[in-house]
Amino acid sequence: MSKPLVTTPAPLGKKLGAWLYDALIAIAIYFLWVTFTSPLIRWIIGGNQDWLADISWRETTAYQYYMITPWILVLLYFVYNHAKTGQTVGMSAWKLMLVKTDGARVNWLQASSRAILSLFGAGILSSVFNRQKRGWHDIATGTRVVLLPDQPKNQKNS
Repeated sequence: MSKPLVTTPAPLGKKLGAWLYDALIAIAIYFLWVTFTSPLIRWIIGGNQDWLADISWRETTAYQYYMITPWILVLLYFVYNHAKTGQTVGMSAWKLMLVKTDGARVNWLQASSRAILSLFGAGILSSVFNRQKRGWHDIATGTRVVLLPDQPKNQKNS
């Protein structure tokens, strides 16, 4: 027996709640990147100098890569979770799931495109103006965020 198609659009409040949870994870990814790589960079460029304040370091290609890497890691967090399970940590906590418009699992290309087009969550706000509660990033990628139904108590432990 197949599962019924979930068609209930996620309300804006729950989307914003999930976005807040995931924003905290994105901040943690950034801080962890800086925390664990700063000593290595300081050692590579030599000594105890304040390498973030060093203007000559900021003009190098290595610095540009260093600064963009945490954003790529955050992007990968969203893409991987959306393609693999349809949920980020925040979406799971708020019982939301990202699916294709037909209810199927999102593919890697859709997850990547959606993550790039979401513009740090600004696409969520555009869902207010859509009858189906889909943001511009959802419309462009053929996806939607749905509200998962509560599981009956006898199915939660199985």
